[in-house]
Amino acid sequence: MLNSKKLFFLFLLSLPLLFWGCGAAPQPPKAPEPLPAWVNLPVTDDAQYVYGVAIEADRESAVKAALSEMVSKLGVSIESSFESQQRVDNYHVDNSSTNKIKSDVAKIQINNYEVIKSHRISYKEFAVMIKTDKEKFAQGLEESLSAQKSSMELRLASVTSKDTLSKYNLKQELSKEADAMLSTVLIAAKLSSAKKFDKGSYLKFISLIKADFIQEQKSLNFYVSGDANSVSFVKHLKNFLAQKNFSVSGVKKANSVLVKVQTSDSIGSGSIAVLKINIDVVSQTQNIGGKSIILKERYNGSKSSVYKNASIHFEQEIKELGLNEALGVELNH
Repeated sequence: MLNSKKLFFLFLLSLPLLFWGCGAAPQPPKAPEPLPAWVNLPVTDDAQYVYGVAIEADRESAVKAALSEMVSKLGVSIESSFESQQRVDNYHVDNSSTNKIKSDVAKIQINNYEVIKSHRISYKEFAVMIKTDKEKFAQGLEESLSAQKSSMELRLASVTSKDTLSKYNLKQELSKEADAMLSTVLIAAKLSSAKKFDKGSYLKFISLIKADFIQEQKSLNFYVSGDANSVSFVKHLKNFLAQKNFSVSGVKKANSVLVKVQTSDSIGSGSIAVLKINIDVVSQTQNIGGKSIILKERYNGSKSSVYKNASIHFEQEIKELGLNEALGVELNH
């Protein structure tokens, strides 16, 4: 028979087996917490607020996505309100304009928003809900529009004494800015009551700016002239300007931009002839640009052959240079 010491020793040896065999059963995985209703249910804007909801990897990304959703809803709302109209307060809105409006809406920044709900879904998903007050948002847009309008008016007033091309360039820039203003005007009008936002005055301003540029565009014309050696070069410059959709006058007008071409050559007894073509651009007696183009041609005893080849190479040269570099000017086109 085993004595008490041996029994105690065997008992100690069996303890690990006892605990291992009687260990606690594995616990089932904890069920995920149910998502808040606002995460999955579409949020509806009300009379006072516009809402946005998004799920991203972290809170900051979720807020940005919610803002994008908010702006996207505004874009759809603006598009649906105006796509079927041909005129809005005397401002023409066609399909291409409507598409541009929606594109411009997507660029609008919303700063006065508030995160009203947030929820950590998992280690890689975060949900937020944001809102913005329509009236305050509209007020911020109106303040931005007012500042932009004042800036544009000052810039327009400052250009009256400038040369013709400077006027054209600035008025084209202002026309593009006026186009971009339209979406902001329409959003502000959509968010605000008619009494608090004077949509009509802004639409009128936009129309006036665009009409002013159209008039400037129509009045801009070039008169190209040259000396006896420059006949073919003058012809190429006229064609080049016309291809860029600029008006080229057959006679010099009071407001014409003058392009003067003079050509000198060095044709000696050698095999190479050098032609220097000087181009000067003048507006209202003010020199506003210019370019010198040097061409080297083979000389085989015929001056007319030299000029014929130079004419071909001059056409290639100005096309490669582009309008602004060929004339030495800055012209939006």
